[in-house]
Amino acid sequence: MKLVTNCIVAMVLIVCTATVQALAGDVRVERAAAMRSVDMELYTFYMKQSQGLELCNSICPDHAEAFENASGTLAVLLDDAVSSIRSEQYGTVDFRKYDGELYAASKGKFSDSVGCTSCIALVEDVQKYSENGLPAEMARTVLFHTEKYRLSPEQEFSDGLVSITRYQWNASGKKRTCRVSIPKTWGKVASTGARRSVEYRSALGNGIPFFSIQYAPARRVSSEDAVMQELQRRVSLDTLSEHFGTVEILAQGVQRLGNTQSIWVMFSANGKGDNGAGYYYNWYMLVDGTVLMFQSGVSGEGNAPTMEQEELFRKYYQTLREIAVSSVIG
Repeated sequence: MKLVTNCIVAMVLIVCTATVQALAGDVRVERAAAMRSVDMELYTFYMKQSQGLELCNSICPDHAEAFENASGTLAVLLDDAVSSIRSEQYGTVDFRKYDGELYAASKGKFSDSVGCTSCIALVEDVQKYSENGLPAEMARTVLFHTEKYRLSPEQEFSDGLVSITRYQWNASGKKRTCRVSIPKTWGKVASTGARRSVEYRSALGNGIPFFSIQYAPARRVSSEDAVMQELQRRVSLDTLSEHFGTVEILAQGVQRLGNTQSIWVMFSANGKGDNGAGYYYNWYMLVDGTVLMFQSGVSGEGNAPTMEQEELFRKYYQTLREIAVSSVIG
């Protein structure tokens, strides 16, 4: 564990990392089930289009070139993702039977009795996907099966595959807003922890890595020294142990997020109460008499961090940093 700790600390210092704390609850099974659902939606979407073009080729031979071009476009957009789905679901789904059922349904939509109208419309739809992109949910599912983002999830930020989300709270009677960029392969979920929070989880990481935004009342201070003193108290070993059980601090630092002073801490914990065992990366800021917290990381059941959690944390901590430093507080 010491060797692992040293590796993590070294990585953090190199990239000037940001924060993460994981709330309790391993939702791997829940997210896996959801992934199977969206996977099959994408697979069905692809097969209906592909089978339709195949049927149209025999129904309307005069348009064979258009159907061939559309099939090629569809392959470029979806073949890799569909192959990944078939590989992952092999043994779970009888694809031969399922494809046959889809084909029977497609024959009712594309037939000699209907003519070429539906076929031409299908070609136009595929062309729209090429020019304007796939429907949002389909495009998101394709990302789940892109090897590049599976291996290096932080590249979603460098490639601009993020969505802006806003969180509002009241601070001393003032409405304040926190805006952050969330990777498109992440989704908003019901928070399992503090009531005043919003939480997002990575679908690429089977719902385990998470990032939450929380706030709580705090002592109102004005001087910079007093602000730092209050923030340092929140990342002290005693305070962290009070909320997370036995804690080992791996690294911590100070960084401004825009005009807001913040302090971050990375640590492992054995877990306590709603906060499960795992690896955490937390940011704290004081804003008009409230403490704003970015809490993210990898945690779950058990009474000590696991190697699996450590591996997932090492893979995702840079993504968690990118989310935190993207924040704009107004």
